[in-house]
Amino acid sequence: MNRRDIKKAHEQSVLRSFKRYLEGSGRSLEILDYPDPPDAIVVLDGSPCWIEITDAFIGADFARSLTSFAADDVEYIPAGRGMTVNPDENFAEEVVAVVEKKYAKASITEIYEASGAGILLVGLYSPFVFEREITQIVKVLAAVRQQHDGRFSEMYVYNAVHDFFLVP
Repeated sequence: MNRRDIKKAHEQSVLRSFKRYLEGSGRSLEILDYPDPPDAIVVLDGSPCWIEITDAFIGADFARSLTSFAADDVEYIPAGRGMTVNPDENFAEEVVAVVEKKYAKASITEIYEASGAGILLVGLYSPFVFEREITQIVKVLAAVRQQHDGRFSEMYVYNAVHDFFLVP
């Protein structure tokens, strides 16, 4: 499977998990299409909406290693060796950076202006992320949301096993 197919399968898996999460809280989600961008066109609780997915990794080496391991169109790139200093702080900064990129992305601005607000799902890929770190990341992202327009009517973070956490 090549990297593009892996990305598509990952996004569809996240969307299926998000649908189950919403249904567990009495909401509904129907996935209509995967245009990219956005990653999905949906009907949320009876209203049209769109969803964008982004992932934050503990570092670029970890991201390349993780994605190249699964892809057959690139050679595997192992993660570098070394010590990770201040992993919580560094990872929180990476999460904010990937969210800020979505706010700044021209295609997301165009979708927002044409179709209204959507949902942003942010994957947290770090071996150092537990409940305490997720709680802190949610607080940091809540502050980021307050500094921007309403292009994301809802924002969630999720962990590697697809547990979702609302960012107020």
